[in-house]
Amino acid sequence: MIDLIIENYPQLATAFMSNIEMYVLFFGGMIVASSTIEAANRPGTFKRLLFGLTAIAFVCLWFFVVFGGGIAELTYGPYFVRFDITKIVYIVIFGLSLKGLLVLSVFRDHRHAEKERARKRRAELARKRAEGSRPIPTPLPRAAKFASMLREEFEVTADDEIGYAPAMPPRPVAKGKKVCEVCGAESAAKDYVCRNCGEWFSADNSS
Repeated sequence: MIDLIIENYPQLATAFMSNIEMYVLFFGGMIVASSTIEAANRPGTFKRLLFGLTAIAFVCLWFFVVFGGGIAELTYGPYFVRFDITKIVYIVIFGLSLKGLLVLSVFRDHRHAEKERARKRRAELARKRAEGSRPIPTPLPRAAKFASMLREEFEVTADDEIGYAPAMPPRPVAKGKKVCEVCGAESAAKDYVCRNCGEWFSADNSS
């Protein structure tokens, strides 16, 4: 479209007409690059906010350059015409810049969710780092396992032989009494069951 205007209306001149193609390609490329990076980032991030506002700024500059700042001059023979649409150009640029409010609104609405996502990511990394630095428990040797047992079960005798410790000697029982083999309570010789736990006495359980 720009080539058609330049070829068909060579008498039209603006402030940027001499290098209009270079300006249009440059600012157009910046708009595409900024918009692409903006879309690549999640809403609520500072990168999306920065490149979103940058893309709007390049759009305004592109529009300003294409319309020559709002002033165009046309020479046709002895006639000279000057167009001044500066106010219209500024009004359109102001309308385009209002999209920045949309970018700010999206950033504000999604900022809390982005902070929560970042906090969870840091917590997950800290948990993985802690699990990676935690020492692996080594199994105890067999000697240590035996050492952790009760000392009454395994003892070393005087001749360095391992065996069970001898049982405790029986407690002396009064004459004419019976001792319960379950709870150890004493009962009268005439009783057949223990008065403490109800266990039956055997025939030889009497003193």
